[in-house]
Amino acid sequence: MVEFKIFHWHDIDRLARSLFNLIKSDGYNPDIILGISRGGWIPARLLSDMFEASYLLEENKISSVLATMQIKFYTAIAETHTKPVISQDVGVDIFQKNILLIDDLADTGESLVCALDYLKLKDPKTVRIATLLYKPWSKVKPDYYAEEASEWVVFPHEYYEFMTEQTLSQKLTKTNAWATFIEQGIPDSAINFFVENFF
Repeated sequence: MVEFKIFHWHDIDRLARSLFNLIKSDGYNPDIILGISRGGWIPARLLSDMFEASYLLEENKISSVLATMQIKFYTAIAETHTKPVISQDVGVDIFQKNILLIDDLADTGESLVCALDYLKLKDPKTVRIATLLYKPWSKVKPDYYAEEASEWVVFPHEYYEFMTEQTLSQKLTKTNAWATFIEQGIPDSAINFFVENFF
């Protein structure tokens, strides 16, 4: 049976702050902050704002560009395609730039391997990886990560996807969906919205 760990919005903020401090203390100043869609969008945006604030308040003329690329790998909980697929290219020129590649989680590491292989073809100056969470069995160990995890992680930006998958795979009714999601730790407000709008 899959063990779940539910994260909340305040956890994302806490993990992003921790990640920012690790990167800054290492002295790495990215030219481009590149979020892997979809999970990397939110931490990439948070880190982009944090770097921008530090640059402006330190009266540093350096600034980072926020960009994204999309890689599809997971098809459902603990189910994947055979290989990750790049479905959206990097929208900016990364030639000889310092890249901070961001995702929410390094799980199998397959998406990160795919991203690294692809980015190398574009000849960046450096690429460093940052994730909110890292699982020790990942094929890629990020240069920076806030915490380790071993459970199946559910971030707040995945609540509705998670509840949909659970509802379909377990054939949940409105009543037992409530009980299941409360027991798993999904916030009441998200469950209310899901049950009221999608059942």
